[in-house]
Amino acid sequence: HTEHLICRVNKQPFRLLFENLGGQIVSQDGEGMSYREDEVRWSRYLPAEEWCYGLGQRAHSLNLRGRRVALWNANPQTYERDNDPTYFSIPFYLGVKSNLAYGILWDNPARGHVDLGADNPQEMTFYAEGGELRYYLFAGQNVEKVLQHYTTLTGHMPLPPMWALGFHQSRWGYDAEVVFRSIAHEFRQRRLPCDALYFDIDYMDGYRCFTWDSERFPDVSGLMQNLAAQGFKAVAIIDPGIKVDPGYLVYEKGVQQDVFLKYPDKSLVSAPVWPGLCHFPDFTSARVRAWWGDLHASLLDAGFAGFWNDMNEPSIKNLKDFATLQDYVVHDWDGLGQSHVDGGHNVYGMLMARATREGMHRQRPDKRPFVITRAAYAGAQRYASSWTGDNLSTWDHLRLSISMTLNVGLSGLAFTGPDVGGYAGEPDAELYTRWMQLGSMLPFFRVHTRTGTASQEPWSYGEPYESIVRAALELRYQLLPYIYSTFAQCAQNGLPVVRPMFMADFENTELREIDDQFMLGDALLVAPITEPGATQRQVYLPRGVWYEFDTGKLIDGGQHVTAQAPLERMPLYARAGKVLPMWPVMQYVGEQPLEEARLRVYAGSGETTIYEDAGEGMAYQNGDYRWSYFICKFLPSGQFAIEWRRAGQYQPPYQRVRVEVAGIPSEPESVALDGQSAPIWYYEGGIVEFSVTPFNEARVIGRSYTSSAAQKTITRRPSPESQG
Repeated sequence: HTEHLICRVNKQPFRLLFENLGGQIVSQDGEGMSYREDEVRWSRYLPAEEWCYGLGQRAHSLNLRGRRVALWNANPQTYERDNDPTYFSIPFYLGVKSNLAYGILWDNPARGHVDLGADNPQEMTFYAEGGELRYYLFAGQNVEKVLQHYTTLTGHMPLPPMWALGFHQSRWGYDAEVVFRSIAHEFRQRRLPCDALYFDIDYMDGYRCFTWDSERFPDVSGLMQNLAAQGFKAVAIIDPGIKVDPGYLVYEKGVQQDVFLKYPDKSLVSAPVWPGLCHFPDFTSARVRAWWGDLHASLLDAGFAGFWNDMNEPSIKNLKDFATLQDYVVHDWDGLGQSHVDGGHNVYGMLMARATREGMHRQRPDKRPFVITRAAYAGAQRYASSWTGDNLSTWDHLRLSISMTLNVGLSGLAFTGPDVGGYAGEPDAELYTRWMQLGSMLPFFRVHTRTGTASQEPWSYGEPYESIVRAALELRYQLLPYIYSTFAQCAQNGLPVVRPMFMADFENTELREIDDQFMLGDALLVAPITEPGATQRQVYLPRGVWYEFDTGKLIDGGQHVTAQAPLERMPLYARAGKVLPMWPVMQYVGEQPLEEARLRVYAGSGETTIYEDAGEGMAYQNGDYRWSYFICKFLPSGQFAIEWRRAGQYQPPYQRVRVEVAGIPSEPESVALDGQSAPIWYYEGGIVEFSVTPFNEARVIGRSYTSSAAQKTITRRPSPESQG
């Protein structure tokens, strides 16, 4: 018995039943727990009204019910819809019933699977080939409570540097210094915002990690300085495989310091990767993680700002998909010993990311580490971001970008996204443009493609596509302070950055299958185009009141609407009563000092929380941050009020804020700031605008709202309950 749950134990046969204090069943054993030799299994009833989410990276629709998914990290070398497994599994399940959410963490990293009603529609089973039978159960009245409990246990995401939220450009095939200089020049000349350029394996000397090719990259430090002067951060790929090569210092030191994985007979594990035969560090040893982290010093000194951990399932090169090390490879496991199949494999990528992050932090304690990992496990959010792996340049993979990102976020790893445009294949101009629009609203925003494919830079398709893509990039950068606030909420309480529609109105079961639209934070609804040739689409707006983001048109929720979507437009909606912090367009984060912030207010009843700090450095961990709390409401007199409360010691660089209040149907009589008349304000097209120093309360005072559209807004504004 806890303050939230009651566990009832049946001894013969042994079964567990969990219920909340109201007597509602949360989980009930079916066949319950069972053991056979090394195998462990736990089965529970799967009620007909339960929706199934989470479990890491899945190339499926959002609701996983009826599937059997592997708990095993694998490299499928590109994948199609419904292929399983892919690059990482997270053994955290999120179940949603009519008015209850709960989570299960299957705390066993051994190879296994989860059956979500595939064999028996009324039964769910966790299975592992070895290890302990141990699980954690979390329950709450909504998803937010469950994820808060889960991330309290497995760890919260640290705040990334602000630049990591910008646009990233990558390609396997940027193979020389001159190429990077040219790419950087084109971005800045064409005024296409971008913060990061990626160095794939082409930069290395014979694919040896922690080296570079001195012929193709004769002046790495000079290149880094040139890119930094233009506002670019450089991110370098690093694989775990270390080439067996006498004379290669990393290899020699690794052998001397006994850092590599071994077979049971104590011989070193060897397998082929990009450079040839390789050994593999044992990241389950703290000593080895420290050794690995220190190796990054040379690349950090050269000017790299982030690291991209690839091939870390770990994956090896042969003729078969899913190839990895043998099951019987031995891992140190903090001195306890563990086989590859019983745990070493599934935690390998996460612990490589941990070693990388900790090494970066030791060497650059005043900088926030940026690490991206292909393989992960429960708790990986503490160390790295991720992406959806080697996807395809198809419309179906554009759509999969949504469901995969959502389920990974519901598994605790919120900082993720696809290779926009597709890694394998060549998108046409329409697909690329639509994917860029979608990518601009996802947590991790990167274009990446494989060698041998056509160019996929934002200018590659000419006009009108370049201008449309530029608009998507510019909107991303304008919304960065809002997006950053959603990251801060994730870092604090585990809330995903992008959220499935059912989190916007938890009681509405119609929303639980939707995976072609989503929420960015709690204020923006994103409805991308997912089919070729489409110029409109159906969008479901949850209960409440919404505004079209670009037109300001007011729309009642609780219904499907037809959204117009010519190529230059992706439907985007803002929730009434919300405040969106925005910046002027910048070509990269920090390009210019922020002298005036912008608050876009959507008239209605609601609350908004905004987070601010320096966007870099670790001072925020010592209290140098600020939370702003906004309450928007219509008063009985017809006035619209904005209350602004601030808490925290961070002092932002701007001295003024430009407030834009959308949804005011006629010119008001006046604008009052902290009880005094605002000296200057403007009204045009339903928007009241004023530029002021930070205030505690602002009021828009109408001339007469008796029969106006604003009065209708008052009567139908969303209640706190309908806002979820």
